Parts: sequence; structure tokens; C-alpha cells
Amino acid sequence: MENESEKDRTHNQKREEETGAFSGYLRIFHYGSSKDYTLQAIATACALGSGVGMALVNLVFGQFITLTTDYSLGDIDASKFRSEAGRLSLYFFVIGLCRFFLTYGYSTLYTFAAYRITRNVRHRYLKAGLSQEIAFFDAGTSGSIAMQATSNGRLIQAGISEKLGLVVQGLSAFISAFALAFVTQWKLTLICCCIAPAMLLAMGISSTIEASLETKVLKVQAQAGAFAESILSSSRTVQAFGLRNHLLRDFDKFLQASRKLGNKKSPLFGCLFATEYTIIFAGFGLCFWQGIRMISTGEVEESGDVFIVLMSVIVAAASLTSILPYLIDFVRAASAASELFRLMDRKSRIDPFDESGEKPTDVMGYLDFGNVSFAYPTRPDAKVLNDFSLHIPAGKTTALVGASGSGKSTIVGLIERWYDPLSGTIKLDGQPVEVFNLKWLRQQIRLVQQEPVLFAGSVAENIANGLVGTPWENESPIEKLARIQDAAKIAFAHDFITGLPNGYDTVIGERGGLLSGGQKQRVAIARSIVSQPRILLLDEATSALDPHAEEVVQRALNNVSKGRTTITIAHKLATIRDADNIVVMENGRILEQGTHDALLESNGAYSRLVRAQDLSVATPDPEDIPSSPDEANKEDHVALTSELTRYSTMTRSALGKQLSRDDFDNWKRLGLLQTVWRLTKSTPELNWTFAILIMACLTGAASYPGQAILMSKFIDVFQFTGAAMRTKGNFFALMFFVLGLGSFVVYFVIGWTSNVVAQTMNHKYRKQVLNDMMKQDLQFFDRTENTTGALASRADSYPQAVFELMGFNIALILVATVGVLSCSILSIVYAWKLGLVIVLAGLPPMLLSGYARIRMEAAMDHKISKLFSKSASIASEAVNAIRTVSSLAIESSVLELYTQELDRAIATSTKPVLSIMLPFAFTQTVEYSFLALGFWYGCRLVSFGDLSEVNFYISFLSVFFSGQQASILFGFSSSMTKATNAANYIFWLEQLQPTIRETEENHDIGPGDFKSLHLENLQFSYPMRPHARVLRGIDLHIKKGQFVAFVGASGCGKSTMISMLERFYDPVAGHIKVDALTLDRMNPWLYRDQVALVQQEPTLYPGTIRENVSMGTPTDCASTVPDGDIEATCRAANAWEFISSLPDGLMTLCGTNGTQLSGGQRQRIAIARALLRNPRLLLLDEATSALDTQSERIVQDALNEAASQEDRITIAVAHRLSTIRHADMICVFDGGKIAESGTHEELLGKGRLYPKMCEAQNLGT
Repeated sequence: MENESEKDRTHNQKREEETGAFSGYLRIFHYGSSKDYTLQAIATACALGSGVGMALVNLVFGQFITLTTDYSLGDIDASKFRSEAGRLSLYFFVIGLCRFFLTYGYSTLYTFAAYRITRNVRHRYLKAGLSQEIAFFDAGTSGSIAMQATSNGRLIQAGISEKLGLVVQGLSAFISAFALAFVTQWKLTLICCCIAPAMLLAMGISSTIEASLETKVLKVQAQAGAFAESILSSSRTVQAFGLRNHLLRDFDKFLQASRKLGNKKSPLFGCLFATEYTIIFAGFGLCFWQGIRMISTGEVEESGDVFIVLMSVIVAAASLTSILPYLIDFVRAASAASELFRLMDRKSRIDPFDESGEKPTDVMGYLDFGNVSFAYPTRPDAKVLNDFSLHIPAGKTTALVGASGSGKSTIVGLIERWYDPLSGTIKLDGQPVEVFNLKWLRQQIRLVQQEPVLFAGSVAENIANGLVGTPWENESPIEKLARIQDAAKIAFAHDFITGLPNGYDTVIGERGGLLSGGQKQRVAIARSIVSQPRILLLDEATSALDPHAEEVVQRALNNVSKGRTTITIAHKLATIRDADNIVVMENGRILEQGTHDALLESNGAYSRLVRAQDLSVATPDPEDIPSSPDEANKEDHVALTSELTRYSTMTRSALGKQLSRDDFDNWKRLGLLQTVWRLTKSTPELNWTFAILIMACLTGAASYPGQAILMSKFIDVFQFTGAAMRTKGNFFALMFFVLGLGSFVVYFVIGWTSNVVAQTMNHKYRKQVLNDMMKQDLQFFDRTENTTGALASRADSYPQAVFELMGFNIALILVATVGVLSCSILSIVYAWKLGLVIVLAGLPPMLLSGYARIRMEAAMDHKISKLFSKSASIASEAVNAIRTVSSLAIESSVLELYTQELDRAIATSTKPVLSIMLPFAFTQTVEYSFLALGFWYGCRLVSFGDLSEVNFYISFLSVFFSGQQASILFGFSSSMTKATNAANYIFWLEQLQPTIRETEENHDIGPGDFKSLHLENLQFSYPMRPHARVLRGIDLHIKKGQFVAFVGASGCGKSTMISMLERFYDPVAGHIKVDALTLDRMNPWLYRDQVALVQQEPTLYPGTIRENVSMGTPTDCASTVPDGDIEATCRAANAWEFISSLPDGLMTLCGTNGTQLSGGQRQRIAIARALLRNPRLLLLDEATSALDTQSERIVQDALNEAASQEDRITIAVAHRLSTIRHADMICVFDGGKIAESGTHEELLGKGRLYPKMCEAQNLGT
């Protein structure tokens, strides 16, 4: 348990920030295969060749200037002029054609390689995450591993795909252009090439600083993502306690920190853009001035040579400038990769993928704890076990009992090797557990946890997870299914499974959310026993089962336990009375141990626990216990299938419309321009910023026609000689310096304001998307496409896509668009015949091709996003259920499933990429075709006297710059596509209103005095199965001050009733009334302010105990709750004693999902949160199921006291009938109806079902 010192950690972190980003980018390519390297090598060769082609155009341009100069001076006649012009035009076309194939080659191959390499990085990252020891997750340092795999992976892919090809092409063009210039006129080139190191220096300094800031931003966003994921996974708690605004404020703290860091980039980008463009124009001026001087002194003979050097400098500068936006993508990719590598480089102390260690062929199963001391790494000063010794014989059942926090579950964690002890040894069959292969060890052990976790998939797949790594894993499907069914029968699950729509193939949703708690527990038990393990760990394995099911399953577990080492943790002492050894624990020590009878005779701690549960020593008559699950199920069989789908509902006539509305695929999507306009309108606080940015972009775009005019005038200077040439040349060179100074101001404004816009929109839409998700009712979260992982991924990646478009990209797109239009207009104005021919011949095909690419890419992006959402869901489920994954030793299976989804995404993208890159290559190279046309036709017009040479130069160069800008414009098509799809989802989500919501009509309508609660002919079914009624006519009248209990078999509708009373759903027929007012007429938030819910599986949020308890206040002012009120409610929930014993008391961090606390401690915090609400209606869904006997008794007394208040209605769902025996009314549910009701005594006397339930729990009168 060694930890690096704080000094070393700080030093390492600083070093990573300084050097990690750039090395991180290069390291990405280490995860490619030989095939990927081959693809990249060919792509690099194509990109280099394409860059060389860009430079060779300058050679043609030089010959063109020489040709036109010779013609103007009369050195050649018109016929030869036209002939030579045709030859040079053909060169343009050939270079363009070659570049088309080369561009298509590199863009396609780089994209394929990027998909594959990113897939490998994601695979290795998730593997690194799954390999970490449990203590890593307890510390809350894991962030959102699943979301980072998706979002950071997307940034990595963007940085190594076709954009990498564009950069390689640009660098090739830069080097080739200068090489050509050196060969043509080395002295002039040497003078002009000073712009290269200046530009590279500016880019290097800026990117280094930006990388450091981006790394910090990604860290904060990872924390925000983890917090968002915890919110999205607990929609019921958010709805029940009205936590949307509270949690959104906490989430906004992360966003504010990210925005603050991001805004620091504004001056950085302003300086970078301004410096780059200023250096370029200054370089042009220098080249002009020096070129004219050298011609006038005779150092250069041909004017074409000067123009070759000039155009080479222009191409070289333009190439570096075109790299600039992609450099930002590279920095983001590098920073994202560095974040992933940080986890990938972390060596796990207990690695399930480590193949070392012994794998004995036979296991006896006896365990020894020898003087074991242990403290959780997150609380090293609080020892949970202290010099603990215990012998657990093979083939026997050992039961652990004691108060919450006494160390029972810690023993399970140590046996599973989730942790290693601080001192002492744990031995299996006489050998320390550390000597065994970790995966082998866990495969010998099976665990059923108190809060069972299932995975998205079918019932059969979930049970089959228990076979991973066993000899039966690769059995035939028929044999495997038979084994699965046998286990399900033993777990009393077979009958309800076969009643599901698709039987064992029924998909049960994320975390098994489409099953009731009892159904999930039984599937988990089947999963644990299907492999016939040597060691069975049962941590409250039957806590979620109804009495009959519990009794039958307990007998089944007793049978399964025979001949196996079984360790049972139980608060219900009736379930462990037959254990071979019962160990009573307190504060990490053993108080006493022995058999049930022996401990009763000793009249010690165990005896007191027995008396607290009113547990008689007699056992129920075996004849009264169903002999098999099937027999019991005949008696308890209800419409279990109706629990399968948890969607909200409304009248059937509105159902189809509602389901269609909730489907994003049915949304009428906006185009790019409509999207940009709506995004702009949605941020009125940026109106002035947008105005300044647009003006700067328009001014910046004006530099391109300005360049065309200045260069044309410069070419015309070659017709003069002597002083006239120098005077005119110096003037136009000075104009380029002036243009450079103007560009400094303009592009500084563009760089600064575009980052401000991007950061503001990123903040706005990250917050808005999470808010819009939280406001939805439960039917939204129950849709198969809306798993926690998928939603969390969208909440991160969609605002990021908008951020990338609406920052520098939209500014450069605007500059390019205006540049294309202004240059085209200038070309037509100065030479209308030539201008119209070139513009009409070139721009329409380019625009159509670009539009086609955007449409195709949009369709592909939508499809790929769905597949990546599935992979994100798999990763999210696995990481959030890491204890279940590790106990089943299914890390490799999860990884394989995750990788299969990634491979599906790659396979799906293959054909679209091949199609999409055709128009991309066309838009990048088509300019050469209409340049060839323009050169040929323009020379003919000049030769026939229809066009002056100056106007020809202006028109021709205008089209040249227009083509360059068009290529740049469509280079952003990927960004446009992703942002358009993302923004459409954001717009759809924004307008999507929950079925149950606050309206103008119900705004001020609350529940009033809450004197009574009426349920009238309540009927309910879920919309995906409208014909399967869950509730079949519930009539119930409850008065203020009454305590009512709902009991019955798992899946009979009890928890559905709680959901209806929380108004998570509305009934199909009938009404729920508070006094005389139906719930559907009330403001749901005003109603829920008067209601408090304690769920069977409590949800806590990252933060302190105080913050979690204070969330119970209905005033939305959790931070102002007095400490006295917090303490009083914690005492009432029997939580104050353990809280005050913690080093930080109320300020103790709960960790992600409350992992820093035991199950019982989490439950008591949840109860305190509910009591703080002082509700008129208190809903308890197995509120004490996670508590030990002593805590249960004290908490139950507190709940009884809370229930006895005259101004409150309390409704409790319970399987432990002892907790509700004093209820004013007990309603026994069967088949979606209330079969019988009355007090405990009345039902014992006249009831049919209730007496048998009591008898199963040994609960007498």
C-alpha cells in the first residue's frame, strides 16, 4: 500500500504537463499494427507527392509570367503565345489530376489507419482501467473511464486521420516550394526564407503553451464527465428530490473552471493568428522589394524567376497557415492521449490480467485469516480489521453477523483479493492467496452482493457470465442453456424468466433495470451458482426476495452450499441459523462464534440479536414450504412480465405519437446554415462579440482580393525598367507591409474573439444538455438508446463538436467563404468574360462536391455515433460495476465485447469513407482544372486584344486565391458535419418536453393539506407492452397519519406503486388523488416537495456526507441548512454515531456512488436525507434492507416515530415483515391487485397469503 510522496507526485505531474503532450502524440502511433503502418506509409508517400505537386505549380506559374512578359515586350508573336499557353495549361491539368488521386489515397488510408489505431488505444485504455485494483476506484481518481475512452478517443482520431495527411501535404509543399525557389534563385530565396523560422517559432511557442492549458482543461472536463455520469445513472433520485438545479450548480462549478482555463487561450490564439499572417505578408513585401532590386541590378535576368520565388514563398506560407487549425487538433489529440496514457502507464497492484501465479487443479476450499489487519487506502487511519484471525473450514457454512461497519463485507473483499491486508496472511488450502493466479482464484469463488448488478443483455447472457473461465464456458449452446436453466430453477427464477416476452433471450436493460429488485437478485444467484463454485460468498443474498421466495431460495442455497465452503453475511438471522459456524463481529474483531444453539445458550451478543429480531428457535414445518421453485411459483405467480419495461405511459391513443416524439431519428434536421444561425441566436450575450468577429472576418477576407490586385500590379512592374521599376516595385512592396500590419490587428481580433465564442458555447451547451437530460421523465431514460454510458458520451461529445465548429473553424470558414465570393466577383469585374468562364466552370462543381461530402459524412457520422454509444455503454456499465466484473473475472469478456462494438463501427465506416473521400479529393484539387481553363482562355483573350494583361493577371490570380480558399473551406467539412449532427440533437433535446411537467395551468397547484390519499381503480401498463397490465384496478384510501405497508411476491407491483405515488408515471386508467385533487392536475415539483423516497438501492453523489444529507431539503437551498437540522436527522436515522466517528465527520467524502461508505451507512444517509425533507408522504422501498439488526431496530423505531406523526402518510414496501407488523394497514399484492388488507392481527386471523408469509419468516403474533 505504498503511496508516492506528495512532492514526487507534484513533480511528476508538472513534468507530464510540460512534456507529456507532444510525446503523447507520437506515442499514439505505437498502438498501430504492421498493417496500420503500411497504410500510413503509403498515405504519407501520397501526401508528400501531393505536396510536391502544389510546389510544382509554381514552376508553371514562373514560365507563365515569362511567357506573358515576352509577349508584352514583343519577343514572341500571338500564335506562339497561344500555343505555349495551351502547353502550360495542360501541365496545370496533369498536376491537378495527379494530386486528385494522391489526395484520395492519403485521405482514405490515413482515415482507415486512424480508426484502427484509435480502436487499439481505446482497447488498451479500457483494459488498463479494468486491470486497476478496487482501491483505485474507491479513491474516486478514476474519473469517467468509459467517457474518456469515447471522448478522448474521438479527439485522438480527429488528430491522426485525414487532417494528418493535410499537414504532411502542407509540410511537403513548404519544403518543396523552398527547394524549388532555391534551385531557381538561391540568393533571393535565402533572403525570403527568414519567414519560415519566424513562423515555426511562433507556432512552437504557442502550441507548447496551448498543450499545457489543454491538458488542464481535459482533466477538469473528465471530472465533470464523471459527475454527469453519476447524475444520469440516478434519474429516479434526481426526480424524487428535485435535485436538478442543485446538481446543475455543482456541475457548473466544473464548467466554470474549464471555461476559466480555456479563456486563458484567447490572447494566445490572438497572438498566434496575428503573428502568422503578419509574417506572411511581410515576407511577400520583402520578396517583392528584394526581387525588384535584384532585377534592376541584373542579379536576376528573368522576371519569371522572381515570380517563381515569390509564388513559392506564397505556397510555402499558405501551406504553414493551412496547418494552423489542424495544429490545434493535434494539440487536443496529444493532450487527450496523454490523459489516457496516464492511466495506461499506471501499474495495478492487483492486476486481473496478470497471467502469473499458481493454478492448482483441485481446490479444497478452507480459508485461514491469520492476524489480519486492514484499513481502506482512502482512510488509512481507520482500521476495519485489527489482528483478525478466523479459520473457515472447507465444505462448511460460516456466517458473519454484526453491526454495519463491523468488517463483514471487508472480509469478502479480502477473500476476493480486491484488497491486500496491511499485515497478516490470508490462506487458501494452506497457501497465501497472493501465490495464486488472480483470475483463477476469483473463478473458484462466486459472490452474490447485497445490491446485485446485472448487465445490459439477455437473461441467459447474464447467467452465462458465471461460466466465464470454467470448463463449461465453451459448451454447445444447447448444453449451456440447459445448465443455465438448472441454475435458474435452483434460484427460483426459471418460471418468471419463461414468462418474459422472449424467455431467456429477453433483454433486461442497463444494470438489469427492466427487472424488479427480487428478480435481479434471483438472476444474480443463478449466475453465482451456475459454475458450481468451490467457495460461495453470500452478502445479503436473499435481502430483496419476498418471504416465500426467500425461504425456497435459502433452501436451494443450503443445498448448493453442501460440500462447498460458504461464507454468508446476513442481517436476517433466520437465513443463517443452520450455519456450521456463526461469527459475531464488532469493530473488526470477533466477539463470539459457534452454532446457533450454542450461541443462544451462551446468552451473549448473538442471543441479544436473536431477541431483537423476535426469532424463535423453531423451524417452520417443511410441509408448508414449497418443495421446489415451480411449486412455490404456482402460488405466487403474477404478471411478472409486466415489470420488464419501465416506461412512462399515457392513454393508448397518445402512445404511438409519444414514442415517435421521443425518437431522435424522427426529428426534422436543420442544415448547416440553419444550425449556425440558431446557435448564434441562442447566445445573445455574444451579440457584440459576434459582430466584432464577423467584421474582423470580413476585413480579413478582403486581404485575398487585395493580394490579387497587389500581385497583378507587381507583375506589371516587370514591364518597366530602371528607376521606374524600383519606384513602383518599392511602393507595392510597402503595400504588402501595410497589409501585414492590418492583418495583425484583424487576425488578433479573430483569434481572441473566436476562442471567447467557443468557450462560451462550450460552457452553455454542456450545461444545457445535462439540464435538458435531467428534466426528462423516466420514459426517456428507459429507452434502449439512452443508457447512462450513451447519454454521458453525448453530454460530452456533442457540446465539444459545437465548440470545435463555432470557434476558429467558423471564423476561418467565414473568411474562406467571403474570400471565395470576393475573389470571384473581383475576377468578373476586371475581366467579365474570363471571370464568368472560370467561376461558372469551377465553383459550381466544387460546391456540389463539397455539399455531397457533407451529406454523406452526416449520414455516416449519425450511424457511427450510435455504434460508439453502444461501446460507451458497455464500458460505462463495466467500470461502474467493477466489483461485479472482478468477482466474476469477466474483464476479458467485457473487453472483447467492447472491442467487437468498436470493430463494428470500423467495418460500418469502410464503404462510406471510400465514397466520402472522393468529393473531398475533388474539392482539394479541382482548382487546377479551372486554373488550366483560365490560363488557356485568358491568354487567348489577351492575344486577340480583348483583355489587358493587368486585368488578366487580376482576374486570373483572383480565381487562384478563390480556389485556395474553397479548398480550405471544404477542409472543414468533417467539423461542419459533426457539429451539425450534434447541434440537431441538442435542439431536439431542448424542445423535448417530459410528459409529466410543470405547465402554466398547474404552476401554482400543489397538494394542499394532504389530509388523505385516494387510489381509485388504478390501472397501469408500460407503453412498450400496453396489453400487459402491471396494476389491475387498485382501490385504496389512506388517511393522514396512517402507516400503510405493501407486501407480496417479487414482481407483483409494489415498487410500481411507489413509482406511481412519486408520479414517475401516470396511470392508464383511474386516478390518484390527494384530498379531492388528482395528481395530473398538480405541479409535479410542488407535489414532490411534499414527498420523500428511500429506495432499496440508495444513491449518493460525489461530495461530503453533509452535502448529500442536505439534498433532502425541498427549498433548493441545501447549502443553508443549519448544522443542527443535519445532526438531528442523522440521529433520527441512526447515522450520527458512525458519522461522528469518522475523522472528517460530516465533511467526509462519500466517493463516487458512495463507495467510501458501507451499504448500511449509505442507507442511513439516504434515510436522513428523506427525513430532512419533513415530508407529508414518506415512501419507504425496503428502507432498512441494508441495515444490521441493531441499526435496523433503532432506525425502524425512528421510522415508526416518523410514521406516527399525525400530519404524515407513510407507505412502506417491505419483505421483512417484522418492520411493518405495526402498520395501520398491510396490503398484500398479488397479480397486480390487492388480494387482502388489514392489520397484522387481522390478516393473521382471516388472511390467505399473509399468514404463510409470516410463517416463512417465523413471525408470530
